[in-house]
Amino acid sequence: DGGQPILRLVGAFHQWPFESWQPGTLVPHNVVLLRIGITAEQFWDRSNRNRVLLAAAGITGAIALVDWQTLPYVSLGFLYLFPIMLISGFLPRRALVAVGIVCAVLSEAFSSLDSEGRTIRLIFEALAFTGCGLFVAELVRNRRLILATQRRLYALVETSPAAIVTVDQRGLIEVANQAAVELLVPAGVSLAGQPLAAFVPELQNALRPDGTQLRASMQCEANRGNGESFTAEVWFSTFKEGGVPKLAAILADVTEEISPAITS
Repeated sequence: DGGQPILRLVGAFHQWPFESWQPGTLVPHNVVLLRIGITAEQFWDRSNRNRVLLAAAGITGAIALVDWQTLPYVSLGFLYLFPIMLISGFLPRRALVAVGIVCAVLSEAFSSLDSEGRTIRLIFEALAFTGCGLFVAELVRNRRLILATQRRLYALVETSPAAIVTVDQRGLIEVANQAAVELLVPAGVSLAGQPLAAFVPELQNALRPDGTQLRASMQCEANRGNGESFTAEVWFSTFKEGGVPKLAAILADVTEEISPAITS
């Protein structure tokens, strides 16, 4: 079925970055959570690389100075974790390892602990600092890959000539691309929050209470927002997000294709 590959992608449609979100569409609740975390993504944006590296170097120097001033009363070596986390989104792995070792040496140089066992402590501190940096770097890298995939998905869905919508467990439209708006509401009214059954009644019972997942296609009568009817080719698929059943559908107006066949 030609519509199924796209339907599998549409399952994540409402999770794309919303800087280019179309006005008038509903923003789901989980997108609000995504927006809360956007600060970290902006912080680790590659355009901030030089500023963050300079700031991290200054913080590292400040920690070393304070650690030296408080010797031998307090050891502040654990604070080196913070500049390492700051730079982890910008430096390659080898550089992070080198920074971890440097921070471990600084931490041990101003440590208030006895010199006995210093080598062992140095090794474990270097492993801790390096491991922390590599872990955060991997998180940042994975997030960048996810965002890049979401942007490609957004472009695929939004530029599709077929109408694409996603529906929540109540049967209400969550998101719809521009083609869906043009197909179903020619007057330009927003589709967000409207019941899909008002436009495609045959899909009213597609979302099962028991969460049964379906993938199917059909031809049926559909309605526009102005009351006009047309013949629609529908590919739809149900899926679960966080245990909540949802539906994604692709719609195409095939009235002109069907009419000649009926006439003949």
